[in-house]
Amino acid sequence: MEGASSRSSNLIFDPLHQDSFAASLKILIKIIGTCIGPRAKLKLLRHEEGGSVTLTSLSQRLFQLMSVKNIFSKIIISAAKSQLKSFNDGGLFCVLLILRTIHHALSTEYPLPIIGTIYEYYANLYIECLNHKDSLCVMNVDFSNFRHLRSIVHSILGSKPGCVLTSENKNHLTSLILKAYLAIVPPPCTLLDDYNIKILNLEGFNVNHSKLFRGALVPLSKVDANCFQSKRKGTGHFRIALFTTSLAGDADLPVKNLEISSSVSVADLILKHMEGIIQKLILEKPSFVLCQKVIHPKLKKQLRDAGVWTLDALGAETTKYIQIISGGSANASLALEISYGSISSFEIQQVGGKTFLLLNSEEIPVVSLVLGQYNAEASAELQVVCRQAISALFRILQSSRICLGGGCTEIYTAHLWATEVKNQWSSIQNETGCTLGQLQETFSTFLKSVTDISVAIHQGSQLDFVTEPVYGHLWKLRDGQFPSGVDRCACGQNVASDIDSWSFLSGIGKSSVNFTAKATENSEFPELLVLDELSCKANALSLAFETASLLLRTSVCVNNLQ
Repeated sequence: MEGASSRSSNLIFDPLHQDSFAASLKILIKIIGTCIGPRAKLKLLRHEEGGSVTLTSLSQRLFQLMSVKNIFSKIIISAAKSQLKSFNDGGLFCVLLILRTIHHALSTEYPLPIIGTIYEYYANLYIECLNHKDSLCVMNVDFSNFRHLRSIVHSILGSKPGCVLTSENKNHLTSLILKAYLAIVPPPCTLLDDYNIKILNLEGFNVNHSKLFRGALVPLSKVDANCFQSKRKGTGHFRIALFTTSLAGDADLPVKNLEISSSVSVADLILKHMEGIIQKLILEKPSFVLCQKVIHPKLKKQLRDAGVWTLDALGAETTKYIQIISGGSANASLALEISYGSISSFEIQQVGGKTFLLLNSEEIPVVSLVLGQYNAEASAELQVVCRQAISALFRILQSSRICLGGGCTEIYTAHLWATEVKNQWSSIQNETGCTLGQLQETFSTFLKSVTDISVAIHQGSQLDFVTEPVYGHLWKLRDGQFPSGVDRCACGQNVASDIDSWSFLSGIGKSSVNFTAKATENSEFPELLVLDELSCKANALSLAFETASLLLRTSVCVNNLQ
């Protein structure tokens, strides 16, 4: 094996100080930093080679379209995609924290590998403080009432400006999402990745026209809708034969060798063979024959003449829900014995001028959430955000842990972390071999990264916010004045009337703290707080710190090695 050449085209030393990464870092911070939080700015995206235009500030849609060339920028975006794959949220938070951490590290005079090594210790301590059982910003969900669950959903819906939601819209959607959640809880053994909740978009309608249906909604064409005019609803036991293979004669047939003469049409021969399969199917007396792809018109007429309802061109998404709610296996081949499922009722529903067939089962819970929105882009944004809220609710079933949002948890944890770090400086110094000056400098840059991400949610700077020694929360200045009276912290839990001393975020750690104060108890306690699901936030923080530390400790990069 040949050794790697030290030519500049192959090896890049001190890659984070290269101009290409500096330019990429600057652009990414500007893009991501203005996309996060309820006051984010939407981005208009289009591929350089052309195509459709996307208007979004959501990480799920942004990172699918964003193209970066720098290898380190690609690693940072990959970290966000990993976060989204696991939690469906927190992508922007993760990326911005990585970018800010590296940005502040580059401003120091110490070698980056040393900074990265110290960051690893600091990050572990920060996560320990976040997950500490005595943390006043972390709590167990109270399932005896809906206040926590409503706050979680309301916070997520309110954090995405691309959805264009009013307070009334958010309240209506929050109620629908919670009803959908309760319809599935406790989760059955047959649970899809999206928790058996089908979401459909209804463009051109107000968000308050959004509706929830118990069952799986199947869109019908005008021709198919006319077939149900004689019987628009039914209850009982209805057998369903569901096919994912085509019934138009262009799929696999259970015939190994087919001999034909030149006078015989191949299409006619295949159709005749399929007619035989359909006749056998009719003898099984199914109520519905449904196909993901296409049913030949002649076969469709044959089935309908026999009293079998038929629908085709359903698509993969709708077919998935029909398979779940019917409890059967989809037929992927005509060569195998036909499998059947069943439903307990069906009904024709009119939603926003469109006709749907609503399939229901008493045994397997499935719900359909129809989202109204005025245009395609806002509709696409709203669907992603509702998925985020649903995912958060089901994660809470597993962990039951939530935390205060709006940046308050990050600032409160930073207070605890600063005290803990100073108590362990001697041991960290012994383990890493770093000087006290290096530990102190890295302490400042790490703290800047955490406070940056806390205020980025509000599209502000650190000079716009303060903290205090009573609750350790994040507070916004009012016209340059410290909070007072009934002003509330960023998460909405506490009021300023109990606080008589304030400090800027850069002052965190300059004096020891011992938070024992609980939430302000008064008659004006807000019905809804800003809350986050803890496991998502903790993973985003851990992943961001780990990725930033890894990149900072990278001294050599292999590039274009032949």
